[in-house]
Amino acid sequence: MAQIIKIGNSQGVRIPKPIVSIANLENQELDFVVLNEGLLITPEKKSRVGWQINKEKIKPKVTWEWWKN
Repeated sequence: MAQIIKIGNSQGVRIPKPIVSIANLENQELDFVVLNEGLLITPEKKSRVGWQINKEKIKPKVTWEWWKN
């Protein structure tokens, strides 16, 4: 079970390693959401991770055609 502990002038939560592994929280920045029931801890969601395009490898091909009657 996790407990709130004193860390300097702050407080922190020590999360057991098996829980960190199961929740895939290792080496992650975390987001905290306060709920009526408690606190939700999730890995920070980084939008569009892996969407970088190497412009030298992939060149978009565009074709333009006028509508034919």
